[in-house]
Amino acid sequence: MRILLAITALTLTACGTAQPIASSGYSLVQSGVLTAGTQSEQPPFAMADKAGNPTGFAVDLMNEAAGRIGLKVQYKTTNLQGILAGLSAGQYDVGVAGVGVTEERRKNVDFTRPYYWGYTAVVTLKESPGQKLADFTGKRVGVVSGAVQEKFVDERMAGTEKVKFKDQTAMIGQLLSKGVDAIVLGGADAEEYVARQPVRIAAQQDSTQGSAFPLRKGGDPKLHAALDNQIDAMIDDGTYVRLYRKYFKAPIAADLLKERPRLADKIRGTDLAPTGR
Repeated sequence: MRILLAITALTLTACGTAQPIASSGYSLVQSGVLTAGTQSEQPPFAMADKAGNPTGFAVDLMNEAAGRIGLKVQYKTTNLQGILAGLSAGQYDVGVAGVGVTEERRKNVDFTRPYYWGYTAVVTLKESPGQKLADFTGKRVGVVSGAVQEKFVDERMAGTEKVKFKDQTAMIGQLLSKGVDAIVLGGADAEEYVARQPVRIAAQQDSTQGSAFPLRKGGDPKLHAALDNQIDAMIDDGTYVRLYRKYFKAPIAADLLKERPRLADKIRGTDLAPTGR
């Protein structure tokens, strides 16, 4: 039996990717470990601290959820496209970042229920005169390749020249050096850059999708359910609100309360209740 288990744990695909193996009741890429693709430049969801360790709202949520089901998280840093491709290739069990849920992405990965819902922001330099989407017609507008904001630029800013970047670090660098006239980000990401760089939010629109944890398509349904259940448990015991306040000041979006209805009771009458933006 021990020999059989050892063989199973070492089984590889033809391309060398480890096959999921059962551990602690879950089917995982590595025994006893939740292998997670993450980013190092997507504040406040996933970023590297001064020591180079993953941190951020998504990371804190996942660390807590995994710990509650008896799993350790092993992070592998990549970019958004790398997270989604790695899940499809069976390299990761979960993606830990601010990943928007779209029908196109659902073709290749599964998602937990959203854990965050924000807005889309157009960010420009402080001295830029742009105040609304139309002001950027004919301008160069940056977006992270594969991000949900690509569709926003295509549909809402059709008169602009879309410039794609591999990650936010490269994109904000080009904005600061005036290589592009504006960039499009999730609102929470944008607010982080506004706090640290000479940029401002020129325009914003409500998001049509929330952020969730992507999982391997057709992967372990028990793991999927466990992660969702633990996020709800964190809502019930106040952990979610504590972590939210650590990274955000804005009220929680009404759209998120539709996905996580137990959260409504926890924030009713507080400064986190939706304002109806």
